[in-house]
Amino acid sequence: MSADNTPQKSTVIDAKKAIFDKIFKENQDLRDRNYELSHTLKNFEELARKREDQQKRFEDLEEGILKADDLYSMTSELQNKLATDFSIPLANLSLIESVKNTIGLELQEIFAPAGYDQANTLTPAMTFISEKDYNRLFPRHQPLVASHPDPILLAQFGPLPKNALPIASAAFVPLISRGRAVGTLNMASPDPDKFIPGTATDAVESLGRKLATIIENTLLMAQLQKLLRTDPLTGLYNRRTLDEVLPVEFARAQRYGHPLSLIMIDLDDFKLVNDRYGHPAGDQVLEETGALISNNLRQHDIGLRYGGDEFTIILPDTNEQQGRAIISKLNKLASAAKIQVDPDNNLAIKLSAGLATFHDGSLTTVEALKKAADKDLYRNKETKKEQQ
Repeated sequence: MSADNTPQKSTVIDAKKAIFDKIFKENQDLRDRNYELSHTLKNFEELARKREDQQKRFEDLEEGILKADDLYSMTSELQNKLATDFSIPLANLSLIESVKNTIGLELQEIFAPAGYDQANTLTPAMTFISEKDYNRLFPRHQPLVASHPDPILLAQFGPLPKNALPIASAAFVPLISRGRAVGTLNMASPDPDKFIPGTATDAVESLGRKLATIIENTLLMAQLQKLLRTDPLTGLYNRRTLDEVLPVEFARAQRYGHPLSLIMIDLDDFKLVNDRYGHPAGDQVLEETGALISNNLRQHDIGLRYGGDEFTIILPDTNEQQGRAIISKLNKLASAAKIQVDPDNNLAIKLSAGLATFHDGSLTTVEALKKAADKDLYRNKETKKEQQ
């Protein structure tokens, strides 16, 4: 009897063990799945926190640039925030050159006020890209993320210091406002994983749209300012501009120890032109004088109509010898001019010019510079009269 029962007990034990093993394995699998699920959930929570934190940082960045008073403070805020909050050491804006050409002096002033020290920054806050290059690189106005960007795009960051790590990844976001491209937001890092092709760019595209709107509004205001600052007859800037710009250039010259020259120009016997040939002829002489000045300015020179028949030229980074050479050139071109005021008469432009130069602490105020140039002008006019 016992001999018959032994196999039955063994079979029962084996069956129970199998059931136990099965349950144990299922429990183990369940624990493993629970662990994986918990781990995945934790990763999702961590990712959600990171995204929430990143979104908050983007909101802070957008709030900061929206509060900016001008392009300079906006780009400075942008560079600082991207560097400190997003570990993006290289960032700036590029404007399309055609946008720059419509603004001229106003763009320089709203972007680079007195005291701005580009030499102390790693990356220029604003550069320029040609419309041709922009259209080639961004034919569909889509962000471009690359580990080896086009050399034209790399050049937007300016020359990097010798000890700087090479760029390993970069992102370039078109700035679109009202369907029109005004430039790009440029970002780069030595970290190859900072910008990865194929990753979502929604946040930076949103930032780009806000930047584009700010830039466009700023440029529209600058265009309005340009109209208010421009003399309608000659196309040169007016006296208001002199009063605003000369102190800026003077402060910059003082800060960096650069020379600054000021030329004051007065047309000789201009009243006789009006009396003899009429005011339309006088206006023609003024127009031609304005064209003579504007056509012979260097890139950073600023020509202005001071009032009446008086003109002024601001010459940054120009010493006295260079200023005298410019006056000599203008005198030669003026005497060679032929202005047909009526069918029988052609007039040359007769002008006298005075020069004053700030350098090495001389002429310590803007008013002193203007008075010195004016004094030199009238000394030269008196010398001409004595020689006639």
